[in-house]
Amino acid sequence: MGFKSWFVNDVEGDTPKQSIEQTPKENTTKFPDVETKSQSSSFSFPTTPTPTPVISNITQSNTSQEHLNNALDVYDKGFDSLNQQGYDFYEFYQSVMNAGPDNPQIYQMAFMMGTGMDKTVTKEKLVDQSGYYINEINKVYDNYVVKGNNKKQETLNQKTNENQSLVGELDLMRQQMDALQTQIQDREMKLKAIEGKYGPILNEIDSKLAANDIAKNKIVQSIEQVKNGIISNVK
Repeated sequence: MGFKSWFVNDVEGDTPKQSIEQTPKENTTKFPDVETKSQSSSFSFPTTPTPTPVISNITQSNTSQEHLNNALDVYDKGFDSLNQQGYDFYEFYQSVMNAGPDNPQIYQMAFMMGTGMDKTVTKEKLVDQSGYYINEINKVYDNYVVKGNNKKQETLNQKTNENQSLVGELDLMRQQMDALQTQIQDREMKLKAIEGKYGPILNEIDSKLAANDIAKNKIVQSIEQVKNGIISNVK
């Protein structure tokens, strides 16, 4: 996995490839910027497998083993891509690492082998060339640090904005809920007061209807009584 996938959704989309400045050597090299599982043919790799460097005193408290392995793989392949034509520090490095960098005799043996392959090889040239590789790797490292910190800040800003937005929405909802609760309490009180408000009116209406029934029946009864009296008593 390349560093592009580490800092997903960069501001401009895909992370641009990191160019390595030209050196006195003939070719210009680039660090790999693709997924390592699908290696691009545009990068040259040495025929000798790159040995895994001995890593000591590395604090891994803030990284996973997977991310560390991926980063080491990217830098290994980046170092490979920096290899210049002919014999230089890169080939010397490969020889030493394959034989064991903790053995002092290996350095002299590798040096003798190097001078046998290229008469211009000197101790000073190898040291100078090592500085070139270190500088180029540091350039890429610094670039990735800037991109990573920018991505981190962008993510933190997004987190802050989203957090503030949700807090604002919740505050508004709570205010609306308080207002709604007040309205509910008001309606409950009015509901309880309905009986007291309309009860007397309804009672008065019922009373008047009952009185109307009684009055009508009474007058009708008296009229019927007189009517029957007329029928019975008038000849």
